[in-house]
Amino acid sequence: MKKSISALLVLTMCFCLFGLTGCGEKAADVENPYADLDMTEYVTLPDYDKYTTSEPQVEEVSEEEVETEISARLEEAATTESVKEGTVEKGDKVKITYHGTLSDGSTKDGLNNEQGYEMTLGSANMIDGFQEGLYGAKIGETVTLNLQFPDPYSPDEELSGQPVTFKVKVISKEVEVVPELDEEFVKANSDAKTVEEYRQSVKDDLEKEEYDSQLTDLKQEIFNQISEETEVLKYPEERVNAKAEELDSYYRNYAQQYGYAEDEWEKFLDDCFKMDQEEFDEQVKLAAQNEVKNEMIVYAIAAKEKITLTQKEYQQALDDLLDSTGLDAENFESYVGMTVEEYAKQYNMGVNVLLTKELDTIYDRLEKK
Repeated sequence: MKKSISALLVLTMCFCLFGLTGCGEKAADVENPYADLDMTEYVTLPDYDKYTTSEPQVEEVSEEEVETEISARLEEAATTESVKEGTVEKGDKVKITYHGTLSDGSTKDGLNNEQGYEMTLGSANMIDGFQEGLYGAKIGETVTLNLQFPDPYSPDEELSGQPVTFKVKVISKEVEVVPELDEEFVKANSDAKTVEEYRQSVKDDLEKEEYDSQLTDLKQEIFNQISEETEVLKYPEERVNAKAEELDSYYRNYAQQYGYAEDEWEKFLDDCFKMDQEEFDEQVKLAAQNEVKNEMIVYAIAAKEKITLTQKEYQQALDDLLDSTGLDAENFESYVGMTVEEYAKQYNMGVNVLLTKELDTIYDRLEKK
């Protein structure tokens, strides 16, 4: 079965519900590609004020759900500590020292490490028997391992097939320490003062998350209905072509990332989509038209409702984006490869935030079933 590119792309509007408020502020300096167009010449919106919707229906969160969430939060707050007692097993991250001796009593560089070598048992690149010989070893004790280098041994051909004896001392291992649910943890990680207050706050958080999730879904349904019932009178071809070029460029880069050379483009299309170039171009154009249609709907609603995006609201959206990633602006740029402002522009965050305001307005005044 052929895959539709439309189904593989994130082309519909994202719903980043930031809960924005504010009025009478300066409009955000966000590019509106349709600013010079009369949207009534391009789309005819349905009478969405006749729609009906419903209120979120949130069931009480169970104690089991609360305990599961608390356990997850405790795990997330876990730290690692270096311990110097106990035994080590496969999967443990350990620190060792070792000294290797060949059968003639000599040794070589690379067979010794007295400074301390860190490794995860079972995952390190060591000769056969080295890691396995440490399973069950006590921390602080020295283990003797009588082993043999493989033949051939490419890192050092002179060692190929030679017997070797390693004296290995386990210095320490790292263990995960999960904090206990006590008042110390509660006060450090919440505004609650007691464990019971914390449990209640977790329950409240879960119920709010479910409420917000349902509310988002209801607003998504409203937009879906608006989009389905909107009549497109014509497309701004320049915008459609620009979107199509973006999608084409995206998939050509995608192909190269997965090892396809530039001259293997048609092979990529066949391998991944079971399409030829003509079918691909058709799907890309449909996807571009769909995205442009959704954008035109957003700006048409904005004009009808007289809704604008303020600079404060747009900046709040950028701040919330950073908060959601847990990164500051500098680390975001380093990790993503662009500034948060560039990222927001590339992924139409201004359109998403504007749509959020529109759906807040429309939802609030619709009749609730």
